[in-house]
Amino acid sequence: MKKCTFKKPKQVLVFNAARVLIAIIRSLHSTAELSKGNLQAISFSCTGKYISTGGFYFRHVDPNIEVEVSDLDTLTLQEYDKLCGVERKYHPVKSMARKRLTAKKKNKPNNKKENE
Repeated sequence: MKKCTFKKPKQVLVFNAARVLIAIIRSLHSTAELSKGNLQAISFSCTGKYISTGGFYFRHVDPNIEVEVSDLDTLTLQEYDKLCGVERKYHPVKSMARKRLTAKKKNKPNNKKENE
């Protein structure tokens, strides 16, 4: 039997600007599709190369830590990173709100082009 060259998809945790878990998504591709973000930037945010992207924090689900649907709106980013044994930097909440607003404006279609 031929060995598959594709890697198994990794689940992604999405935390909002207030650092609270808001979503558990099945793969990086689905995360990029739903957030309308850059796939590579989301991947870098998951691995720690970037702090955040598009006004959200992203993490891969650690295989040693069980994350359930009941953790939505209760699990914080700091708690999750502590469970993983990882120390990461975080943006101030105010600057994250600004980043989210900027990302929304970038993804919004330009009305001038539509009217022409």
